[in-house]
Amino acid sequence: MRNFVTYTLLVLVSFTMIFPYIWMLVISVKPKNELYSGNLLPSVFHFENYIRVFTETKMLLYLWNSIYVSAIIIVFQLLSAIFAAYVFVAIQKKWVQFCFVLILATYMLPSAVTYIPSFILISKLNLLDTHSGYILSEFISIFSIFFLRQTFVQVPKEVIHAAKLDGAGHLKLIFTVYIPYSKNAIASLVLITFIYSYNNYMWPSLLLKSEDNMFVTIGLRRLFMSQAGYGMDFPLAMAACAVSLLPMFILLAVSSKKIIQSMASLYVNK
Repeated sequence: MRNFVTYTLLVLVSFTMIFPYIWMLVISVKPKNELYSGNLLPSVFHFENYIRVFTETKMLLYLWNSIYVSAIIIVFQLLSAIFAAYVFVAIQKKWVQFCFVLILATYMLPSAVTYIPSFILISKLNLLDTHSGYILSEFISIFSIFFLRQTFVQVPKEVIHAAKLDGAGHLKLIFTVYIPYSKNAIASLVLITFIYSYNNYMWPSLLLKSEDNMFVTIGLRRLFMSQAGYGMDFPLAMAACAVSLLPMFILLAVSSKKIIQSMASLYVNK
């Protein structure tokens, strides 16, 4: 009975969480004249709304911009986080640890505080309304550094000493010891970074103005604003939202096993 109650509650909570997505999919295949009919399912499924997403909007361009920019940001943030985390773990000096505390202190600041100085800096570099300017502003992630630093701390000391006895330098230690040991955490970090970059709206909306450079989040906002009012094509808008979620679901399906292993290892080590 106890297990039955537990699983029933879990099912109810899970359904509550996924219901907005189910409703989005239902609306995306409904005809416009049945939106307010009160019927859960449409009389006729209009799957052509998904074709209209690519023929009547620039969703394919928005998807490409978001995916390739997010991929570049992942590479830069991972590289910078790996080397920074290694420094904070391997070099046990007071000034290094002070720098780590200082970096964490900047992470406590609201992100909106950095918008104005970052905008001024990027404008002086003539990188406004470019993907390069946005990538430059997202080059380093404090969260990624902290996350990998906490993972690198858990690398067994015996393995590190053995590698040093074999003549391993800093680079060899990073690529043969720390990275293989932290591959599950790195997979989790890739997913987290992609979700953050892919869903980011406020900062890109300040930098990017031309439609050819827009990301999915800005494109969806533009779609909703262009059809504001009671005559809005909600099926088309919901189909566009469903399409925009597809890359994240694919990445989650591919890396979910690594994420579970990473979270489990962190819990056990703790």
